[in-house]
Amino acid sequence: MKGWVYFFIFCFVVCRTGVAQPASSGLGKERSYKPGNPIVPYVGMADPHIFIYDGKAYLYATRDIDSIKTRNRFVMPDWHIWSSDDLIHWTHERTILPTETYMGKSNDCWATDMGVRNGKYYFYFSNKNISTGVMVGDHPAGPFRDALGKPLLDTGLTTTKEYDPTILTDNDASRTPYIVFGHHRDNDPLLGYYIARLNEDMVSLAEPPRRIDFEGDMDVLNNDDKPNLHTYKGVYYLSSGSHFSTSDRVYGPYVKRGNSGFGKFGLTAQAHGNYFEWNNQWFHTWCKFHLGKDVARYRESYITYVHYRKDGFMVDDTVLLSKHFDNGVGQYRASWDQIEAEWYMAAEKVEKGESDDGFEVRTCYPGGYLSFPNVYDVRKNTAFRMKVKPDQGGQIEIRSGSVSGPVLGVVDVERGDGRKYLEKQIRLKNHAGTHHVYLVFVGQSEKNICSIDWIKFE
Repeated sequence: MKGWVYFFIFCFVVCRTGVAQPASSGLGKERSYKPGNPIVPYVGMADPHIFIYDGKAYLYATRDIDSIKTRNRFVMPDWHIWSSDDLIHWTHERTILPTETYMGKSNDCWATDMGVRNGKYYFYFSNKNISTGVMVGDHPAGPFRDALGKPLLDTGLTTTKEYDPTILTDNDASRTPYIVFGHHRDNDPLLGYYIARLNEDMVSLAEPPRRIDFEGDMDVLNNDDKPNLHTYKGVYYLSSGSHFSTSDRVYGPYVKRGNSGFGKFGLTAQAHGNYFEWNNQWFHTWCKFHLGKDVARYRESYITYVHYRKDGFMVDDTVLLSKHFDNGVGQYRASWDQIEAEWYMAAEKVEKGESDDGFEVRTCYPGGYLSFPNVYDVRKNTAFRMKVKPDQGGQIEIRSGSVSGPVLGVVDVERGDGRKYLEKQIRLKNHAGTHHVYLVFVGQSEKNICSIDWIKFE
């Protein structure tokens, strides 16, 4: 009977939020504003991992169902798959039940991850903190079938606990796949993160798992599970929540680096999620205990932009979180005091980097662009301002809808020394309402036109 109650509650929530309705495709489609954080409220979305397949985002999540009664344990009866083409509006694609796996009936559907190889998609899942299994399908949204009918990582494989898998497909010539799992404690020689290379079939190990060693005495990654592994510019980032370490070798050792967040908004060691790239922009998705861990094991999931300092340190966009937390990513208000240039959603021929007081788009090359979709409440023929640091100079075309859309105005950027900021202002020729804004860079050479700190509509 309890299962039917949960089913009807879930259906009510889906209808309430509207997330189960098919999302229209393409950023050129008009959509109403929807708060972006939490990503999908009222469903207990936890442990979110987002991957991009064929130009579409797929989110794989666990689900906490008890927001009131269960204060000292997790009740997690299934896994869920969501999809989006803008990281704002999400469509519920599928529910995966533990009875579809070797687990059978269970309330211990713990964290998951995804892998893809040879046209097949592999869904890795945790049976509580006991074992890890794998399902396989022909589409990122499934359906999936249990590939083995038994654990891929079973109890006793190592001295740690065989759960919370993360999959990395390396950037080497063979696109080598790896799995990392476990629970690490600095002061416990039996507990740790382990890594193993996967075979071509993605459902068997090509080698015995190796323990991952850490260096440094920073107070991060010293007592946690939920490992996640990704790469950026040839560096391996092993994280747990928003705590992370780096290495130039996939097997480590890894140097403890710090927290990509700053403790608020759940950006702690408990922030289970992943870091991912889409359209030349980096993002971080994570979950936190919505009511507080002392109240209930009930979590919601969130998203923000991620930037990398010159030294490789990851930084969650705390400016966005502090000013516009509920907004999420990929949408903007023309009434904001400014839209940071690094909040773009797609780009070509640009690079982000550190500025005097945070981050900026450091280089803008001719033929490139920045995309800011879903700018709401733009006034007719609005004034447009931007803060730039001229280098070789050129023009910035303000276009609507696409890189080849109507030109609303042109900002002339004179040649400069690449060190001094200037503010530019023009009047656009635009209709009132929502615009998908593109900054298109035009120049006479292949050299950097300028850096951009922010834009604003007045």
